[in-house]
Amino acid sequence: MNATINRPQAAVPTTAAPKRELELPALVAIMWSLAGGMLLGGAGVALRMFTGQLSAHLMLVASTTLFVVGAVLGLAHGVVLGIFGRPEGHTVQRAGNALLHGMLYLAPALLLGWLLAGWVAALPLALHGRHGIAIVVSVLAWLAMVVPVWLAVSTGAHAATLAYRRWPERVLGTALTGLVLVSLLVSFGVEPPALWFTEIQLTRTGGLLAAVGATLWFYGPLITAGLWLAQRMRAARGVELPSRNPRLRQLAWPVLAVLAGVLVTLIAIPFYHGATGLPSDAERFGFVSALLLVAANAVADELLVRLFVMGAAFALAIRLLPNNRTWAAALAIAVATVVDLVLHAPSVPGLGLPGATMTVAYVAVRMAIPAALFGYLYWRRGLGSAVAAHVAANASLILLVA
Repeated sequence: MNATINRPQAAVPTTAAPKRELELPALVAIMWSLAGGMLLGGAGVALRMFTGQLSAHLMLVASTTLFVVGAVLGLAHGVVLGIFGRPEGHTVQRAGNALLHGMLYLAPALLLGWLLAGWVAALPLALHGRHGIAIVVSVLAWLAMVVPVWLAVSTGAHAATLAYRRWPERVLGTALTGLVLVSLLVSFGVEPPALWFTEIQLTRTGGLLAAVGATLWFYGPLITAGLWLAQRMRAARGVELPSRNPRLRQLAWPVLAVLAGVLVTLIAIPFYHGATGLPSDAERFGFVSALLLVAANAVADELLVRLFVMGAAFALAIRLLPNNRTWAAALAIAVATVVDLVLHAPSVPGLGLPGATMTVAYVAVRMAIPAALFGYLYWRRGLGSAVAAHVAANASLILLVA
């Protein structure tokens, strides 16, 4: 008791005086917000006016609106990058305090940025009206915009380097992110997607841009979280008994995964022959394009449904069932299977299957059973086995019904 009370004076924490200078997290957030607002509300509006896509009468409204949108988006990205890319030795709490301190400078910086963005956007009007003073002011505003943009790029690159260095699974995470980017480029290139909850069909170019955006803002964070969840799942699964021939066992699981994928495909072949006669992907896109498409979709689906959704479901299930990891895994597989059905079942009515019974049977055989299998393989042997089985299931279907 006394040892706890009588502590050395050096161990007593003291409150440090607040710093006036901006630390890296705050500087990144401010510069990204300022650069985002000026680029979108200034340069973006000017370019649209140069190309005739925006009327001069809407210049002020468009500039203000897009400046706010760009500033908010830039601030959101800057805050995340500032926290994860904080300097070495800085805690999350210190980064948060630095961000709060930086908010004192954000309002006047954005006010000045908004004024400059207005003059940046006004350059087409000044050139069209041949107003010398307005042209000079607009050109100076363009030059002034370079400063926050350059600072946003430089500080963001520094913070991104620190964040990447701090990422424990950076090698595997980078590989998976690159793999999903290639997969989405192939998938959206072969079959451009429609925007969610709308009937807007993207063009091929729009699909490629959507692939890059989905990788950066959707799959990137999911892969980061999924790898962290996968570590917890491996720890909960425990260490398996050593095999007499570990090399043979390492080779056996991928082979078994491929065979399992082929077997679940065999029971789905009747839907593509006889009365139903569903068209195969090879008939719709061509043989090579269909193989590339199913492989790309398998990678993207497994990273989303198994790596992230199933990992998150298992993390919650193991809290409810701390002493029964088998039931926790079964619950996670069930949740991932349901999510898989939610993502893919809406496309089933468009196949034109005769009757509700045939539709339910198709969903069970073609979607539910394979999803449960992929979940079991992910639980037992990780992401590679699940992806191998998924690719084998889809590719064998193309080969067998071609």
